[in-house]
Amino acid sequence: MKRVTSEGRDVFRPKGQLAREISLATRFPEAVVAVLKERLSKERQARIDNVVSHRTRRIAVAIEGVRDPHNTAAVIRTADAFGVQVVHVIEHGDRFLSSRKVTQGAHHWVDLGVWPSPRLFVEAMHAEGKQVLIAAADSQMTLSEIDPDVPVAIVFGNEHAGVSREMQCVSDSAFRIPMFGFSQSINVSVAAGIAIAALRREGVGDLERQEAEILRARFYLRAVRAGYAIVQRTLGSEPDSGSEQ
Repeated sequence: MKRVTSEGRDVFRPKGQLAREISLATRFPEAVVAVLKERLSKERQARIDNVVSHRTRRIAVAIEGVRDPHNTAAVIRTADAFGVQVVHVIEHGDRFLSSRKVTQGAHHWVDLGVWPSPRLFVEAMHAEGKQVLIAAADSQMTLSEIDPDVPVAIVFGNEHAGVSREMQCVSDSAFRIPMFGFSQSINVSVAAGIAIAALRREGVGDLERQEAEILRARFYLRAVRAGYAIVQRTLGSEPDSGSEQ
């Protein structure tokens, strides 16, 4: 099984090609698009424009202690499908694994934030102005009671034990997804999909103009084979690696 790991995939500590693409797109977004536009079909350009217009950073999804790489991959794919740009992974010392077969390429378009502990993750979310809400079956607050206009990071835990005790202690609150059948639990990716859909406000995007331009340039670099090398040659300069971000 081909897998995606955290090595080189963390957008907050990017390495290698990811770091170079982020640096180039951030510094020269208009130039990247102008150079690569002719190498993409009109349909592909329109698809990228549509995806960018619906992207959100107001909502973030996080998983903690999820062991099955298929579940991790399914959450990444679900986030992309609903227009959520960032998925966070709290590793607790064990590098996460995600199945490429299940993501079906979604890992190329969604940013991963990888954290060694719940405390550091929550501190980062608070710095972004986000509340941190954990999914918990015994919560009094239901999903429908979450204010969809408030920036939020929703956290889903281990398939069997749920979120850790530490995450429970540092999070802001908890919510539950009401269930009415004999089964009182659902797959973590299904739960993530239900929660994201409820909070997405019909898929309205919320990126600032500059954010959208940078993301569009990053998507162009990903969509065109050897896109980074093509832009680099065309610009005739050596962009920095971005490794110090």
